[in-house]
Amino acid sequence: MFSNFKRNVLAAAMGTAMLGSAHGFVVNEQFSGNYFEPGEGGRGLIIDITPGSSQEFGAGALIQWFTYRNGQPLWLFAQGDVDQTTNTATFDFFEFSGTGGAFGPENEEPTSLPVWGTGTLEFNSCNSLTLTFDGTDGAGSQDLIPTARGEDCIVDESFSSCPAFSDGAGPVDGTCIISGDLDEDVFLANEITWLIDGQVRVNSGAALTIEAGTEIIGGVFGIDNLVVNQGGKIYAEGTANNPIVMRGVDATGRGEWGGLVINGSAPINGCSEAPCTAEGEGDTGTYGGDDPNDNSGVLRYVVVSNAGFQFTEEDEFNGIALQGVGDATTIENIQVHLNADDGVEFFGGTVNAKNIVVTGAGDDSIDWTQGWQGNVQYVVVKQYTDDGDQGIEGDNNGDANDSEPRALPTLANMTFIGQSNTDIGWLIREGTGVNISNSIVTGFGEYCVDIDQDSTFQNSANLTFTNNIMGGCALGTFDDAAEDPFVVSSFILDQAGNSDAAPMLMNYLPMGIAPIVGSVPSTNAFFDNVDYAGAILSSSSDWTQGWTVGLDRDAPLGQ
Repeated sequence: MFSNFKRNVLAAAMGTAMLGSAHGFVVNEQFSGNYFEPGEGGRGLIIDITPGSSQEFGAGALIQWFTYRNGQPLWLFAQGDVDQTTNTATFDFFEFSGTGGAFGPENEEPTSLPVWGTGTLEFNSCNSLTLTFDGTDGAGSQDLIPTARGEDCIVDESFSSCPAFSDGAGPVDGTCIISGDLDEDVFLANEITWLIDGQVRVNSGAALTIEAGTEIIGGVFGIDNLVVNQGGKIYAEGTANNPIVMRGVDATGRGEWGGLVINGSAPINGCSEAPCTAEGEGDTGTYGGDDPNDNSGVLRYVVVSNAGFQFTEEDEFNGIALQGVGDATTIENIQVHLNADDGVEFFGGTVNAKNIVVTGAGDDSIDWTQGWQGNVQYVVVKQYTDDGDQGIEGDNNGDANDSEPRALPTLANMTFIGQSNTDIGWLIREGTGVNISNSIVTGFGEYCVDIDQDSTFQNSANLTFTNNIMGGCALGTFDDAAEDPFVVSSFILDQAGNSDAAPMLMNYLPMGIAPIVGSVPSTNAFFDNVDYAGAILSSSSDWTQGWTVGLDRDAPLGQ
Protein backbone atom coordinates (compact mmCIF):
# COMPACT_ATOMS: atom_id res chain seq x y z
CA MET A 1 0.00 0.00 0.00
CA PHE A 2 1.25 3.44 -0.88
CA SER A 3 2.75 4.92 2.26
CA ASN A 4 2.42 8.63 1.56
CA PHE A 5 -0.16 10.84 3.17
CA LYS A 6 -1.09 14.43 2.73
CA ARG A 7 -3.94 16.76 3.44
CA ASN A 8 -7.03 16.77 1.26
CA VAL A 9 -8.52 20.04 0.05
CA LEU A 10 -11.99 18.61 -0.42
CA ALA A 11 -13.39 20.54 2.52
CA ALA A 12 -12.24 23.84 1.04
CA ALA A 13 -13.45 22.94 -2.42
CA MET A 14 -16.89 22.15 -1.01
CA GLY A 15 -16.99 25.39 0.92
CA THR A 16 -16.93 23.82 4.39
CA ALA A 17 -14.96 25.04 7.35
CA MET A 18 -11.50 23.67 8.09
CA LEU A 19 -9.89 23.67 11.49
CA GLY A 20 -6.25 24.62 11.74
CA SER A 21 -3.83 25.04 8.88
CA ALA A 22 -2.54 22.63 6.27
CA HIS A 23 1.07 21.88 5.41
CA GLY A 24 2.01 21.81 1.75
CA PHE A 25 4.20 18.74 1.52
CA VAL A 26 4.06 14.98 1.29
CA VAL A 27 4.97 12.98 4.40
CA ASN A 28 5.97 9.35 3.92
CA GLU A 29 7.59 6.45 5.72
CA GLN A 30 10.89 8.31 5.51
CA PHE A 31 9.58 10.38 8.44
CA SER A 32 9.88 7.28 10.64
CA GLY A 33 12.63 7.91 13.14
CA ASN A 34 13.72 9.39 16.46
CA TYR A 35 12.87 12.96 17.46
CA PHE A 36 13.80 14.99 20.54
CA GLU A 37 13.27 18.39 22.13
CA PRO A 38 16.54 20.39 22.04
CA GLY A 39 17.92 20.99 25.50
CA GLU A 40 15.92 18.18 27.09
CA GLY A 41 18.23 15.20 27.23
CA GLY A 42 16.77 11.74 27.56
CA ARG A 43 13.36 12.75 26.28
CA GLY A 44 11.98 12.07 22.84
CA LEU A 45 9.70 10.23 20.45
CA ILE A 46 10.13 7.17 18.28
CA ILE A 47 7.74 7.44 15.33
CA ASP A 48 6.82 4.77 12.81
CA ILE A 49 4.75 5.76 9.75
CA THR A 50 2.57 2.84 8.66
CA PRO A 51 0.26 2.23 5.69
CA GLY A 52 -3.25 3.59 6.11
CA SER A 53 -6.45 1.73 5.32
CA SER A 54 -9.18 4.37 5.37
CA GLN A 55 -7.78 6.82 2.82
CA GLU A 56 -6.27 6.13 -0.60
CA PHE A 57 -3.13 8.13 0.14
CA GLY A 58 -3.42 7.91 3.90
CA ALA A 59 -1.17 6.57 6.63
CA GLY A 60 -1.01 5.79 10.30
CA ALA A 61 1.47 6.66 13.02
CA LEU A 62 2.82 4.56 15.89
CA ILE A 63 4.34 6.78 18.58
CA GLN A 64 6.47 5.98 21.62
CA TRP A 65 7.21 8.88 23.95
CA PHE A 66 10.05 8.61 26.44
CA THR A 67 9.97 11.24 29.21
CA TYR A 68 10.24 11.56 32.99
CA ARG A 69 7.96 11.77 36.04
CA ASN A 70 9.57 12.97 39.27
CA GLY A 71 12.94 11.93 37.96
CA GLN A 72 11.81 8.45 36.96
CA PRO A 73 11.50 7.23 33.35
CA LEU A 74 7.99 7.31 31.86
CA TRP A 75 7.07 5.42 28.69
CA LEU A 76 3.92 6.42 26.78
CA PHE A 77 2.50 4.78 23.68
CA ALA A 78 -0.03 5.96 21.07
CA GLN A 79 -1.28 5.18 17.61
CA GLY A 80 -3.56 7.09 15.29
CA ASP A 81 -4.46 8.05 11.75
CA VAL A 82 -2.84 11.03 10.15
CA ASP A 83 -5.37 13.57 8.94
CA GLN A 84 -4.92 14.32 5.24
CA THR A 85 -6.25 17.84 5.68
CA THR A 86 -3.91 19.04 8.40
CA ASN A 87 -1.03 16.54 8.40
CA THR A 88 -1.67 15.88 12.08
CA ALA A 89 -2.37 12.76 14.09
CA THR A 90 -4.60 13.01 17.17
CA PHE A 91 -4.56 10.16 19.67
CA ASP A 92 -4.73 8.93 23.24
CA PHE A 93 -1.48 8.26 25.08
CA PHE A 94 -1.35 5.06 27.12
CA GLU A 95 1.05 4.66 30.03
CA PHE A 96 3.08 1.49 30.35
CA SER A 97 3.11 0.30 33.95
CA GLY A 98 2.85 -2.90 35.97
CA THR A 99 5.15 -5.85 35.61
CA GLY A 100 3.36 -8.08 33.13
CA GLY A 101 5.32 -6.66 30.24
CA ALA A 102 8.76 -7.20 31.71
CA PHE A 103 11.16 -9.94 30.67
CA GLY A 104 12.02 -12.43 33.38
CA PRO A 105 10.17 -15.10 35.42
CA GLU A 106 6.60 -15.82 34.43
CA ASN A 107 4.22 -13.32 35.99
CA GLU A 108 0.46 -13.69 35.83
CA GLU A 109 -0.16 -10.03 36.64
CA PRO A 110 -1.51 -8.37 33.45
CA THR A 111 0.18 -5.37 31.95
CA SER A 112 -1.73 -2.19 32.79
CA LEU A 113 -2.30 0.35 30.00
CA PRO A 114 -4.18 3.23 31.57
CA VAL A 115 -4.92 6.30 29.48
CA TRP A 116 -2.38 8.98 30.36
CA GLY A 117 -3.94 11.74 28.25
CA THR A 118 -4.29 13.05 24.73
CA GLY A 119 -1.82 14.24 22.14
CA THR A 120 -1.57 15.80 18.69
CA LEU A 121 1.46 15.38 16.47
CA GLU A 122 1.93 17.87 13.64
CA PHE A 123 4.42 17.32 10.82
CA ASN A 124 5.94 20.66 9.80
CA SER A 125 8.78 19.35 7.63
CA CYS A 126 11.38 16.61 7.69
CA ASN A 127 13.23 18.72 10.23
CA SER A 128 10.40 19.92 12.47
CA LEU A 129 7.53 18.24 14.31
CA THR A 130 5.29 19.66 17.04
CA LEU A 131 3.81 17.56 19.83
CA THR A 132 0.94 19.05 21.84
CA PHE A 133 -0.24 17.11 24.89
CA ASP A 134 -2.60 17.19 27.86
CA GLY A 135 -2.32 14.42 30.45
CA THR A 136 -1.77 13.24 33.98
CA ASP A 137 1.51 15.11 34.37
CA GLY A 138 0.42 18.35 32.75
CA ALA A 139 -0.20 20.03 29.41
CA GLY A 140 2.08 21.73 26.92
CA SER A 141 3.90 21.37 23.63
CA GLN A 142 7.30 20.36 22.35
CA ASP A 143 9.08 21.41 19.17
CA LEU A 144 10.96 18.35 18.01
CA ILE A 145 13.86 17.82 15.64
CA PRO A 146 15.16 14.51 14.27
CA THR A 147 18.17 12.60 15.51
CA ALA A 148 17.49 9.83 13.01
CA ARG A 149 15.00 9.45 10.17
CA GLY A 150 14.88 8.08 6.64
CA GLU A 151 17.76 9.14 4.45
CA ASP A 152 15.28 9.89 1.69
CA CYS A 153 13.16 12.37 3.65
CA ILE A 154 13.31 15.21 1.17
CA VAL A 155 10.95 17.93 2.46
CA ASP A 156 13.52 20.19 4.09
CA GLU A 157 11.42 23.33 4.33
CA SER A 158 7.85 24.21 5.22
CA PHE A 159 5.51 26.27 3.07
CA SER A 160 6.18 30.01 3.07
CA SER A 161 4.42 31.62 0.10
CA CYS A 162 3.26 31.08 -3.47
CA PRO A 163 5.73 31.88 -6.27
CA ALA A 164 5.17 34.71 -8.72
CA PHE A 165 4.30 32.43 -11.64
CA SER A 166 1.31 31.00 -9.77
CA ASP A 167 -2.19 32.44 -9.64
CA GLY A 168 -1.88 32.94 -5.92
CA ALA A 169 -2.85 31.00 -2.84
CA GLY A 170 -5.50 28.34 -2.89
CA PRO A 171 -8.43 27.97 -0.51
CA VAL A 172 -6.25 26.23 2.09
CA ASP A 173 -2.97 27.40 3.58
CA GLY A 174 -0.08 25.65 1.87
CA THR A 175 -1.78 25.43 -1.54
CA CYS A 176 -1.03 27.43 -4.68
CA ILE A 177 -3.00 27.64 -7.92
CA ILE A 178 -1.65 27.18 -11.43
CA SER A 179 -3.68 27.70 -14.60
CA GLY A 180 -3.51 28.57 -18.27
CA ASP A 181 -0.38 28.83 -20.40
CA LEU A 182 3.12 28.13 -19.12
CA ASP A 183 5.41 29.84 -21.63
CA GLU A 184 8.56 29.80 -19.51
CA ASP A 185 10.28 27.18 -17.38
CA VAL A 186 8.42 26.44 -14.14
CA PHE A 187 9.47 24.45 -11.06
CA LEU A 188 6.86 22.90 -8.77
CA ALA A 189 8.34 22.43 -5.30
CA ASN A 190 7.19 19.67 -2.97
CA GLU A 191 6.46 21.89 0.04
CA ILE A 192 3.48 23.27 -1.90
CA THR A 193 0.32 21.46 -2.89
CA TRP A 194 -0.53 22.59 -6.40
CA LEU A 195 -4.14 23.06 -7.44
CA ILE A 196 -4.88 22.94 -11.18
CA ASP A 197 -7.46 25.49 -12.29
CA GLY A 198 -8.84 24.55 -15.72
CA GLN A 199 -6.38 23.42 -18.37
CA VAL A 200 -2.69 24.00 -17.63
CA ARG A 201 -0.67 24.01 -20.85
CA VAL A 202 3.11 23.63 -21.05
CA ASN A 203 3.81 25.37 -24.34
CA SER A 204 6.61 25.04 -26.88
CA GLY A 205 9.96 26.10 -25.48
CA ALA A 206 8.86 25.77 -21.85
CA ALA A 207 9.70 23.01 -19.39
CA LEU A 208 7.66 22.00 -16.35
CA THR A 209 9.84 20.41 -13.67
CA ILE A 210 8.08 18.69 -10.77
CA GLU A 211 10.05 17.86 -7.63
CA ALA A 212 9.92 14.35 -6.19
CA GLY A 213 7.24 14.04 -3.51
CA THR A 214 5.04 16.75 -4.99
CA GLU A 215 1.26 16.46 -5.03
CA ILE A 216 -0.90 18.02 -7.75
CA ILE A 217 -4.68 18.11 -7.29
CA GLY A 218 -7.37 18.58 -9.91
CA GLY A 219 -11.10 18.85 -9.64
CA VAL A 220 -11.23 21.74 -7.19
CA PHE A 221 -12.35 24.23 -9.83
CA GLY A 222 -14.01 22.08 -12.52
CA ILE A 223 -12.62 20.47 -15.68
CA ASP A 224 -8.94 20.51 -14.75
CA ASN A 225 -6.14 18.78 -16.63
CA LEU A 226 -2.43 19.07 -17.39
CA VAL A 227 -1.38 19.24 -21.05
CA VAL A 228 2.16 19.26 -22.42
CA ASN A 229 1.99 20.74 -25.91
CA GLN A 230 4.28 19.99 -28.85
CA GLY A 231 7.70 21.45 -28.13
CA GLY A 232 7.01 21.65 -24.42
CA LYS A 233 8.61 19.32 -21.90
CA ILE A 234 7.71 17.79 -18.57
CA TYR A 235 10.31 16.56 -16.10
CA ALA A 236 8.34 14.71 -13.44
CA GLU A 237 11.00 12.64 -11.71
CA GLY A 238 9.81 11.06 -8.50
CA THR A 239 11.41 8.18 -6.65
CA ALA A 240 10.15 4.92 -5.16
CA ASN A 241 10.11 6.58 -1.72
CA ASN A 242 8.80 9.91 -2.96
CA PRO A 243 6.59 9.51 -6.03
CA ILE A 244 4.84 12.42 -7.66
CA VAL A 245 1.08 12.19 -7.16
CA MET A 246 -1.52 13.77 -9.45
CA ARG A 247 -4.94 13.07 -8.01
CA GLY A 248 -8.53 14.15 -7.59
CA VAL A 249 -9.75 16.46 -4.87
CA ASP A 250 -11.15 13.75 -2.64
CA ALA A 251 -9.25 10.80 -4.16
CA THR A 252 -12.08 8.31 -3.69
CA GLY A 253 -13.50 7.62 -7.15
CA ARG A 254 -13.15 8.01 -10.89
CA GLY A 255 -13.56 11.10 -13.01
CA GLU A 256 -12.67 13.73 -10.41
CA TRP A 257 -10.37 15.61 -12.80
CA GLY A 258 -9.03 15.43 -16.34
CA GLY A 259 -5.65 13.72 -16.21
CA LEU A 260 -2.30 14.10 -17.99
CA VAL A 261 -1.86 14.62 -21.74
CA ILE A 262 1.46 14.77 -23.59
CA ASN A 263 1.55 15.88 -27.25
CA GLY A 264 4.57 15.03 -29.36
CA SER A 265 5.69 15.32 -32.97
CA ALA A 266 6.28 11.65 -33.75
CA PRO A 267 4.48 9.94 -36.68
CA ILE A 268 0.83 9.00 -36.46
CA ASN A 269 -1.53 7.65 -39.12
CA GLY A 270 -5.00 8.63 -40.28
CA CYS A 271 -4.42 11.12 -43.09
CA SER A 272 -3.98 10.81 -46.84
CA GLU A 273 -0.53 12.36 -46.96
CA ALA A 274 2.18 12.17 -44.31
CA PRO A 275 3.16 13.70 -41.99
CA CYS A 276 -0.19 13.42 -40.24
CA THR A 277 -1.36 15.55 -37.36
CA ALA A 278 -4.51 15.35 -35.26
CA GLU A 279 -6.35 17.18 -32.49
CA GLY A 280 -6.60 15.57 -29.09
CA GLU A 281 -9.89 14.64 -27.48
CA GLY A 282 -11.38 17.29 -25.22
CA ASP A 283 -9.43 20.15 -26.79
CA THR A 284 -6.10 18.77 -25.59
CA GLY A 285 -3.95 20.08 -28.44
CA THR A 286 -2.30 19.15 -31.73
CA TYR A 287 -0.06 16.11 -32.01
CA GLY A 288 1.79 14.10 -34.66
CA GLY A 289 4.52 14.89 -37.15
CA ASP A 290 7.63 13.38 -38.69
CA ASP A 291 10.12 13.09 -35.80
CA PRO A 292 10.16 9.56 -34.33
CA ASN A 293 12.89 10.68 -31.90
CA ASP A 294 10.93 13.59 -30.49
CA ASN A 295 11.54 14.26 -26.78
CA SER A 296 8.74 15.40 -24.47
CA GLY A 297 10.69 14.93 -21.23
CA VAL A 298 10.57 12.39 -18.38
CA LEU A 299 7.86 10.65 -16.36
CA ARG A 300 9.36 8.58 -13.58
CA TYR A 301 7.54 7.36 -10.46
CA VAL A 302 4.35 9.24 -11.23
CA VAL A 303 0.89 8.23 -9.98
CA VAL A 304 -2.16 9.63 -11.80
CA SER A 305 -5.28 8.88 -9.78
CA ASN A 306 -9.02 9.60 -10.01
CA ALA A 307 -8.87 11.13 -13.50
CA GLY A 308 -11.13 10.69 -16.53
CA PHE A 309 -13.48 13.65 -16.13
CA GLN A 310 -16.46 13.35 -18.49
CA PHE A 311 -16.29 16.31 -20.88
CA THR A 312 -19.20 15.34 -23.16
CA GLU A 313 -22.15 13.00 -22.81
CA GLU A 314 -20.10 10.17 -24.32
CA ASP A 315 -16.43 11.11 -23.82
CA GLU A 316 -14.08 11.05 -20.85
CA PHE A 317 -10.39 11.84 -20.52
CA ASN A 318 -7.80 9.07 -20.31
CA GLY A 319 -5.55 8.85 -17.28
CA ILE A 320 -2.35 9.39 -19.26
CA ALA A 321 -2.77 10.15 -22.98
CA LEU A 322 0.47 9.86 -24.97
CA GLN A 323 -0.35 11.57 -28.26
CA GLY A 324 2.28 11.30 -30.98
CA VAL A 325 5.03 11.05 -28.36
CA GLY A 326 8.54 10.21 -29.56
CA ASP A 327 11.03 7.62 -28.37
CA ALA A 328 13.47 10.10 -26.83
CA THR A 329 10.87 10.61 -24.10
CA THR A 330 11.53 8.60 -20.92
CA ILE A 331 8.61 6.84 -19.22
CA GLU A 332 9.38 4.53 -16.30
CA ASN A 333 7.38 3.54 -13.24
CA ILE A 334 4.01 5.13 -13.84
CA GLN A 335 0.61 4.22 -12.45
CA VAL A 336 -2.92 5.15 -13.45
CA HIS A 337 -5.43 4.40 -10.69
CA LEU A 338 -9.24 4.59 -10.80
CA ASN A 339 -9.55 6.32 -14.13
CA ALA A 340 -13.04 6.67 -15.58
CA ASP A 341 -11.94 5.94 -19.15
CA ASP A 342 -8.77 4.21 -20.40
CA GLY A 343 -5.73 3.98 -18.17
CA VAL A 344 -2.80 4.63 -20.53
CA GLU A 345 -3.55 5.27 -24.20
CA PHE A 346 -0.99 5.60 -26.99
CA PHE A 347 -2.19 7.71 -29.92
CA GLY A 348 0.44 6.85 -32.50
CA GLY A 349 4.03 7.82 -31.88
CA THR A 350 7.06 5.75 -31.00
CA VAL A 351 7.37 6.23 -27.24
CA ASN A 352 8.59 3.35 -25.08
CA ALA A 353 7.76 2.61 -21.44
CA LYS A 354 8.85 0.35 -18.61
CA ASN A 355 7.06 -0.54 -15.37
CA ILE A 356 3.44 0.45 -15.92
CA VAL A 357 0.68 -0.19 -13.36
CA VAL A 358 -3.03 0.31 -14.11
CA THR A 359 -5.59 -0.39 -11.38
CA GLY A 360 -9.35 -0.07 -11.45
CA ALA A 361 -9.72 1.49 -14.89
CA GLY A 362 -13.36 2.11 -15.79
CA ASP A 363 -12.74 1.23 -19.44
CA ASP A 364 -9.64 -0.30 -21.07
CA SER A 365 -6.41 -0.48 -19.12
CA ILE A 366 -3.91 -0.25 -22.01
CA ASP A 367 -5.09 1.16 -25.33
CA TRP A 368 -3.44 2.14 -28.58
CA THR A 369 -4.45 3.53 -31.95
CA GLN A 370 -3.20 5.68 -34.86
CA GLY A 371 -0.10 3.61 -35.58
CA TRP A 372 1.78 3.37 -32.28
CA GLN A 373 5.11 1.57 -32.76
CA GLY A 374 6.71 1.65 -29.31
CA ASN A 375 8.07 -0.93 -26.88
CA VAL A 376 6.83 -1.77 -23.38
CA GLN A 377 8.23 -4.12 -20.75
CA TYR A 378 6.82 -4.90 -17.29
CA VAL A 379 3.12 -4.12 -16.93
CA VAL A 380 0.75 -4.93 -14.07
CA VAL A 381 -2.95 -4.47 -14.83
CA LYS A 382 -5.57 -5.23 -12.22
CA GLN A 383 -9.20 -4.52 -12.99
CA TYR A 384 -11.85 -4.01 -10.32
CA THR A 385 -15.17 -5.71 -9.66
CA ASP A 386 -17.25 -2.52 -9.96
CA ASP A 387 -16.26 -1.43 -13.50
CA GLY A 388 -13.91 -2.16 -16.38
CA ASP A 389 -13.70 -3.31 -19.99
CA GLN A 390 -10.73 -4.69 -21.94
CA GLY A 391 -7.27 -5.26 -20.52
CA ILE A 392 -5.75 -4.34 -23.89
CA GLU A 393 -7.68 -2.70 -26.69
CA GLY A 394 -5.20 -2.55 -29.54
CA ASP A 395 -6.19 -0.80 -32.79
CA ASN A 396 -4.35 0.43 -35.82
CA ASN A 397 -6.99 2.95 -36.84
CA GLY A 398 -10.71 2.52 -36.27
CA ASP A 399 -11.67 4.66 -39.27
CA ALA A 400 -9.06 3.31 -41.71
CA ASN A 401 -7.84 -0.10 -40.60
CA ASP A 402 -4.97 -0.24 -43.08
CA SER A 403 -3.67 3.27 -42.50
CA GLU A 404 0.12 3.70 -42.44
CA PRO A 405 2.30 3.64 -40.42
CA ARG A 406 0.62 0.53 -39.11
CA ALA A 407 0.54 0.05 -35.35
CA LEU A 408 3.14 -2.53 -34.33
CA PRO A 409 4.11 -2.34 -30.64
CA THR A 410 6.31 -4.91 -28.95
CA LEU A 411 5.18 -5.85 -25.44
CA ALA A 412 6.83 -8.15 -22.92
CA ASN A 413 6.47 -9.26 -19.30
CA MET A 414 2.91 -8.21 -18.64
CA THR A 415 0.43 -9.50 -16.06
CA PHE A 416 -3.25 -8.82 -16.77
CA ILE A 417 -5.84 -9.71 -14.12
CA GLY A 418 -9.50 -9.29 -15.01
CA GLN A 419 -12.73 -9.73 -13.07
CA SER A 420 -16.02 -11.42 -13.89
CA ASN A 421 -17.60 -8.07 -14.79
CA THR A 422 -14.88 -7.14 -17.30
CA ASP A 423 -14.67 -8.16 -20.95
CA ILE A 424 -11.66 -9.39 -22.94
CA GLY A 425 -8.09 -9.60 -21.72
CA TRP A 426 -6.25 -8.82 -24.96
CA LEU A 427 -8.45 -7.52 -27.79
CA ILE A 428 -6.36 -7.17 -30.94
CA ARG A 429 -8.30 -5.52 -33.75
CA GLU A 430 -8.75 -2.74 -36.36
CA GLY A 431 -5.69 -3.78 -38.40
CA THR A 432 -3.04 -3.54 -35.70
CA GLY A 433 0.05 -5.66 -35.51
CA VAL A 434 1.57 -6.63 -32.16
CA ASN A 435 4.34 -8.73 -30.64
CA ILE A 436 3.44 -10.06 -27.18
CA SER A 437 5.83 -12.26 -25.23
CA ASN A 438 6.50 -13.60 -21.73
CA SER A 439 3.13 -12.38 -20.49
CA ILE A 440 0.13 -13.57 -18.48
CA VAL A 441 -3.59 -12.91 -18.93
CA THR A 442 -6.32 -14.35 -16.72
CA GLY A 443 -9.60 -13.76 -14.92
CA PHE A 444 -11.58 -11.80 -17.50
CA GLY A 445 -15.36 -12.10 -17.75
CA GLU A 446 -15.32 -13.08 -21.44
CA TYR A 447 -12.24 -14.38 -23.29
CA CYS A 448 -8.57 -14.00 -22.48
CA VAL A 449 -7.61 -13.28 -26.11
CA ASP A 450 -9.58 -12.19 -29.17
CA ILE A 451 -8.58 -11.07 -32.66
CA ASP A 452 -11.13 -9.06 -34.65
CA GLN A 453 -11.61 -7.44 -38.09
CA ASP A 454 -10.47 -8.78 -41.46
CA SER A 455 -7.63 -6.27 -41.72
CA THR A 456 -6.13 -7.65 -38.51
CA PHE A 457 -6.29 -11.25 -39.72
CA GLN A 458 -4.81 -10.22 -43.07
CA ASN A 459 -1.92 -8.64 -41.14
CA SER A 460 -1.19 -11.92 -39.33
CA ALA A 461 2.50 -11.84 -40.33
CA ASN A 462 2.81 -8.99 -37.83
CA LEU A 463 0.95 -10.79 -35.04
CA THR A 464 3.39 -12.77 -32.89
CA PHE A 465 2.75 -14.39 -29.52
CA THR A 466 5.63 -16.10 -27.72
CA ASN A 467 6.12 -17.60 -24.25
CA ASN A 468 2.73 -16.50 -22.92
CA ILE A 469 0.46 -18.12 -20.30
CA MET A 470 -3.22 -17.51 -21.05
CA GLY A 471 -6.18 -19.02 -19.24
CA GLY A 472 -8.77 -18.84 -16.51
CA CYS A 473 -11.23 -16.54 -18.31
CA ALA A 474 -14.99 -17.06 -17.96
CA LEU A 475 -15.93 -17.91 -21.57
CA GLY A 476 -12.65 -19.57 -22.48
CA THR A 477 -9.12 -18.63 -23.34
CA PHE A 478 -9.65 -17.78 -27.04
CA ASP A 479 -12.64 -16.43 -28.95
CA ASP A 480 -12.72 -18.92 -31.83
CA ALA A 481 -15.56 -17.29 -33.74
CA ALA A 482 -16.88 -19.33 -36.69
CA GLU A 483 -16.62 -16.36 -39.06
CA ASP A 484 -12.93 -15.73 -38.36
CA PRO A 485 -10.56 -16.40 -41.30
CA PHE A 486 -8.51 -18.73 -39.10
CA VAL A 487 -8.81 -20.35 -35.70
CA VAL A 488 -7.35 -17.93 -33.16
CA SER A 489 -6.45 -20.60 -30.61
CA SER A 490 -4.49 -22.66 -33.13
CA PHE A 491 -2.78 -19.59 -34.56
CA ILE A 492 -1.48 -18.56 -31.13
CA LEU A 493 -0.78 -21.96 -29.58
CA ASP A 494 1.18 -23.05 -32.66
CA GLN A 495 3.66 -20.26 -31.96
CA ALA A 496 6.58 -20.98 -29.66
CA GLY A 497 6.19 -21.27 -25.92
CA ASN A 498 2.51 -20.38 -25.52
CA SER A 499 0.26 -22.32 -23.15
CA ASP A 500 -3.47 -22.46 -22.45
CA ALA A 501 -3.44 -22.70 -18.67
CA ALA A 502 -4.52 -20.73 -15.64
CA PRO A 503 -1.44 -19.04 -14.18
CA MET A 504 -0.58 -19.65 -10.54
CA LEU A 505 -0.90 -16.21 -8.99
CA MET A 506 -1.37 -14.81 -5.51
CA ASN A 507 -3.10 -11.55 -6.33
CA TYR A 508 -0.77 -10.06 -8.97
CA LEU A 509 2.34 -11.93 -7.80
CA PRO A 510 3.54 -15.41 -8.78
CA MET A 511 3.34 -18.24 -6.26
CA GLY A 512 7.01 -18.47 -5.44
CA ILE A 513 9.00 -17.81 -8.60
CA ALA A 514 7.42 -16.80 -11.91
CA PRO A 515 7.21 -19.55 -14.54
CA ILE A 516 10.38 -19.89 -16.61
CA VAL A 517 9.27 -19.87 -20.24
CA GLY A 518 12.28 -18.78 -22.29
CA SER A 519 13.97 -15.49 -23.02
CA VAL A 520 12.15 -12.47 -24.37
CA PRO A 521 12.47 -12.94 -28.15
CA SER A 522 13.86 -9.54 -29.04
CA THR A 523 17.28 -8.22 -29.89
CA ASN A 524 16.18 -4.66 -29.20
CA ALA A 525 18.45 -3.19 -26.51
CA PHE A 526 15.38 -1.69 -24.82
CA PHE A 527 14.35 -5.10 -23.46
CA ASP A 528 15.87 -6.86 -20.47
CA ASN A 529 16.73 -10.41 -21.53
CA VAL A 530 14.66 -12.18 -18.86
CA ASP A 531 13.25 -15.68 -19.17
CA TYR A 532 10.09 -15.62 -17.02
CA ALA A 533 6.43 -14.93 -17.73
CA GLY A 534 4.65 -12.00 -16.15
CA ALA A 535 5.64 -8.61 -14.83
CA ILE A 536 7.33 -9.69 -11.60
CA LEU A 537 9.79 -12.50 -10.93
CA SER A 538 8.94 -12.99 -7.24
CA SER A 539 7.56 -11.15 -4.22
CA SER A 540 11.11 -10.26 -3.19
CA SER A 541 11.61 -8.37 -6.46
CA ASP A 542 8.23 -6.60 -6.55
CA TRP A 543 8.99 -3.26 -8.21
CA THR A 544 5.46 -1.95 -7.47
CA GLN A 545 6.04 -1.83 -3.71
CA GLY A 546 6.10 1.48 -1.83
CA TRP A 547 4.89 3.87 -4.53
CA THR A 548 1.64 2.43 -5.96
CA VAL A 549 -1.92 2.24 -4.63
CA GLY A 550 -4.82 -0.16 -5.08
CA LEU A 551 -3.08 -3.45 -5.85
CA ASP A 552 -4.10 -4.87 -2.48
CA ARG A 553 -7.82 -5.00 -3.30
CA ASP A 554 -10.41 -5.63 -6.03
CA ALA A 555 -12.60 -2.52 -5.70
CA PRO A 556 -12.41 1.14 -4.68
CA LEU A 557 -12.10 1.81 -0.97
CA GLY A 558 -15.41 1.44 0.81
CA GLN A 559 -16.92 -0.98 -1.73
